[in-house]
Amino acid sequence: MALLAPTRDLLVYLRTHPDLRARIRARPGATLLYAGAFFRPIWKEILMHKQSDPQLASKQILPEVLATLTGPGMPHPNLLAWVQAIDALQPWAENGFIAWRALSGIFVANAVGAVSFSIGAPVSKANKVFAATEVGVLTRNPNVDGTTRDLVAYFQRCLQSRQADLNVGFLAKEQA
Repeated sequence: MALLAPTRDLLVYLRTHPDLRARIRARPGATLLYAGAFFRPIWKEILMHKQSDPQLASKQILPEVLATLTGPGMPHPNLLAWVQAIDALQPWAENGFIAWRALSGIFVANAVGAVSFSIGAPVSKANKVFAATEVGVLTRNPNVDGTTRDLVAYFQRCLQSRQADLNVGFLAKEQA
């Protein structure tokens, strides 16, 4: 099945606006990637704990960044609203998943320094953007630190051996 028009429109917009793509990033050392669930979806856990944990609050997840980004001629108030509208389209795997993969790939390609992770279960290339896109893009990002590279190598080994229950958390310390 082909991409629906709203998904194609987002991808074209991203391709034709390199200035906006460059802004899809966290501050250096503040990138936080997540996937899967522990007791509830990881993104919900992060948002809940950010309110009481200053170190976690200093990290940035992709939806927070997208909520701040606007551009000329966008059909939604910001990039987050746009991708959320695409999330409602069916089939999701050919629209929402593709849109999140594109945005996540850009976010991870723009990461600098230490990257933090909160990865639960189950995580596979078929069901999580982290496995399908972010791990591969991080391996090619020359701007991340050695600890990030070590964790990405671990995640790659887990995914290659089809270990879906990663359950790993790492919160990088702030650089002084």
